[in-house]
Amino acid sequence: MTTMKIVPCVSLMLILVQLGCGGPGERDSWLTDDPVELETIDPQGQEVTFWYQHSRERETELLALIGEFNRTNPHGIRVRGEYAGGYNDIYNKMVVAIQSGTVPDLLVAYQNQARAYYQAEGIVDLSPYMESERWGLTQEELDDFYPAFLQQDRYGDAQICFPPNRSLEVLYYNKDWLAEMGFEGPPSTWQEFATMCRAARDNPFSKSPRPSRSLGFMLDIDASRIASMVFGRAGDLYCPEEQRYTLDTEEMRTTLRLMLELMREGAVEIVGDDHGDQAEFSVGQVLFTLRSSSGLPFYRSAVEQDGVGFRWNVTNPPYSGDQPVVNVYGASLAVGRTNPSRQLAAWIFLKWFTQPEQQARWVTASNYFPVRKSTAVKLDELFERSPQYRSAYQLLQYGKSEPAAAGYQQVRRLIQNSVVAILDGENMDRVLRQLEERANRTLLDELY
Repeated sequence: MTTMKIVPCVSLMLILVQLGCGGPGERDSWLTDDPVELETIDPQGQEVTFWYQHSRERETELLALIGEFNRTNPHGIRVRGEYAGGYNDIYNKMVVAIQSGTVPDLLVAYQNQARAYYQAEGIVDLSPYMESERWGLTQEELDDFYPAFLQQDRYGDAQICFPPNRSLEVLYYNKDWLAEMGFEGPPSTWQEFATMCRAARDNPFSKSPRPSRSLGFMLDIDASRIASMVFGRAGDLYCPEEQRYTLDTEEMRTTLRLMLELMREGAVEIVGDDHGDQAEFSVGQVLFTLRSSSGLPFYRSAVEQDGVGFRWNVTNPPYSGDQPVVNVYGASLAVGRTNPSRQLAAWIFLKWFTQPEQQARWVTASNYFPVRKSTAVKLDELFERSPQYRSAYQLLQYGKSEPAAAGYQQVRRLIQNSVVAILDGENMDRVLRQLEERANRTLLDELY
């Protein structure tokens, strides 16, 4: 979720009001509220528009997969892939599309975005498609998906989107530097993390071109980074049972106190430039960074081509419970509410795209992680080429997700602003109290 821009959630709340006040028949052309017997629908010859955010190598492989589907599917379905900008752009376009009744057939959406679209009746519940005798998934196929990934995309009893891939928040570390300082491996606990950060401050890496600058960690102030550290302390950002944000907690305080302490001691700094932590990691000036696993190929080229060259790997963030906890996230695919035949055609492509054969091609090109367990047997070449990818893949079993509330995009911005304020010296008690109050007020917006 880390590349996602933050946009207000007010627009879709207004849409809900506007749709409720529309004149007779205004939405009949694009909503399909009447019950339809799914087994009798004919998807033959349907054209499907697919909005995505991928570019460069990922877009090239995605278009190749779309082309293969168009050539081989027995229904004559034609999928037209369309780069629709970043997550923020797609969100804004979808807001307009819901208002005008011209939603795409398939689009990329984070869970909180999909929830907002679903509440505005812009996308459909995929449960009937998954359960269909003719078009759905067998129990064996369902069991092949990581259950947590499917659960991330549920809203109540509805499956509002479907997972094509996932990423993890992982701790990148310099193996050679740790060995030089006498450590056998990366930190398991936050206390070990702090000890290693201080050691890195006092013992510059032998290959560093600038020994006077030596840091243990550079913190990118992003809600997903903060969530990862809180999860590692057995904390959470949201209580689903009480349906409220839990941001003024001891786990959050302990996380920020440690960052403040290490910053004051000169062992940790805040990232100033985009991917500045990656750049300094590549030349041996920072020991640890916390970033998405989707950045693995960029770290590899930074270290091995542009940097000083050293052994490196990734692992889970430090943790205080019985086992690691990693922040797992990723945009899913939602089916727009259009008409029964187009909706079914979009589902047929989505089902095909998430089959193990296509999954293996997609994750090899994208460096995302597959959502189906059986895909692993098709990834030997990727595992061999990238041991870091293998290390991260083995952490999928420890996944935990960030909140899926419709207004979470706004809350992410609130979290980031509050962390900046605290690290700049503002009173932690006051800032966290206000943060939790403001975050929970966004939940009230969903009711109106």
